[in-house]
Order: sequence, then C-alpha cells, then structure tokens
Amino acid sequence: MAGRRINIFYLISLICTLVLIAYICFIFIPQFNAYTDMMGIKTVLIMVIVLLSTAAAIQFFLLIRPPQSEE
Repeated sequence: MAGRRINIFYLISLICTLVLIAYICFIFIPQFNAYTDMMGIKTVLIMVIVLLSTAAAIQFFLLIRPPQSEE
C-alpha cells in the first residue's frame, strides 16, 4: 500500500456501517422469530442489509485514495 493514504473519516464510517449490519443480523432479526408475520419484516431487513453492504463497499473504495499529485 505504498503511496496510498487512508481517510480516517471513511474508516470510522465503514466501522459504524459494519457494526450496524452486525447488529441487524445477530440481535435485531432473532427478536422477530416468535412472530407469525416474520416474512414481511425479514424481507425489509434483507433489503436494508443489502443497501448497507453496498454502502460499506463504496466506503471501502473511498477509504483508500491514491496520493494527490504535487505540482
């Protein structure tokens, strides 16, 4: 990774997004297992997880920037 800079703000944002995805998967979804209308809730939560995963991927690519050319 020589010659690359890490943007700390994107790193913090990426960590927060990954924590939110983990919370939804491991804590929020298991709370709804007792309900009968779980499919509707689960579908919405899967869509939220997909969108958050897309945001995490974009944040990862923005995290590592090429160095600015000094002229």
